[in-house]
Amino acid sequence: MFDQDLIRKWLDEGTINHAQAEKMRADLEEYKAEHRSKKQIIAFSTIGAILIGIGAILFVASNWEKIGNTVKIMLLAGSTVGIHYTGYSLKYENQKYSRLGSALLFLSALLFGASLFLIAQIYNINANNSTLVLIWLLGVFPLIYGYRSTAVAGLCSLLFYLWIGLLYSERNSLSESINILDLYLMSGIAIYFSGILHELSAKLKHTVSTFKFMGLQAVLIALFIYTFGPLESKGEEIVSVIYAFLGLLFLAVLLSKSLRSRLTGFQTDTSMAAISFLMAGITLITTNSQVSEEAYMGFFNLVFLGLLVLLLYAGYSTEDIGIINTAMFWFIPLIFARYFDFFWDLLPRSFFFIIGGLALLTLSVVLERKRRELKAKFAGVGE
Repeated sequence: MFDQDLIRKWLDEGTINHAQAEKMRADLEEYKAEHRSKKQIIAFSTIGAILIGIGAILFVASNWEKIGNTVKIMLLAGSTVGIHYTGYSLKYENQKYSRLGSALLFLSALLFGASLFLIAQIYNINANNSTLVLIWLLGVFPLIYGYRSTAVAGLCSLLFYLWIGLLYSERNSLSESINILDLYLMSGIAIYFSGILHELSAKLKHTVSTFKFMGLQAVLIALFIYTFGPLESKGEEIVSVIYAFLGLLFLAVLLSKSLRSRLTGFQTDTSMAAISFLMAGITLITTNSQVSEEAYMGFFNLVFLGLLVLLLYAGYSTEDIGIINTAMFWFIPLIFARYFDFFWDLLPRSFFFIIGGLALLTLSVVLERKRRELKAKFAGVGE
């Protein structure tokens, strides 16, 4: 999409005349206004759908004891199916309210899960069972492709992480084989890799940014926690093998020219492969030798910082403001955490908080200004 700077450049070069420039500026402003309006409609309709879902669930819950079991099930199933059909009609049959239809389809996915847990409660089934979450995940997963829903893709990613956590708490064999942080780090890498696989198909590219974003956030959260020190090591051999296997999966795609040419975020994809191999290496090293806590923390601080720098470079190279926002966001908790580590015992408490507050305010202003400059440069949108 062209921007104001590009229009001025064309005008100075004589590529277009003043009348054409004014027409292009008018079209550009109209496009921006329409784009903002679409975003607002999507936000309002999605929030409205979620509020309706919460209200319906609270209504049933508040009258739970007064309603018979058969009526409860019919009410839950009927509302889920009814909202789903309404959303389908608005999106595909009526087609005048496609965004509202998408919001209702997403609401039906939420109600499907709520219905599962409420019906489980009716029949005294353990509502914390990971099986219920897995059924919810498998039940709504086809909506990602049937309705090209990025919202459901995000929901499925969250459900996958929830399922992993519940399964870990329920299975002693799993908790004895791997620590929870490694499990979530592997899960994040796997979710991100699923985004790469979806990017290889033109029909599935609508899910790419969602899966990559959800995978990347899990990786960053896990690595950030590791910067505070080591967790109890469990099943080091199999853990290092799994990390290495994930890294090889990335290499199988990234080293193939025919496959790599279809990818738009090569630098970020490469960073995930590097993280996989680094984790395989550090796990193998800690298995066969003693590593001090200071060295362990230093290694992960360097890895985390290096990943953020690489993300900034990747975002700038691909003009992806989302990756840049992610990297800038994570710089703040990293600096804040290390500030506490290094200066808490060195400074009087008042100076500690004053200096820390000033540093964070300055950093936030600098990062926000740089983010705005990059966003304006990439998209031609002034804020």
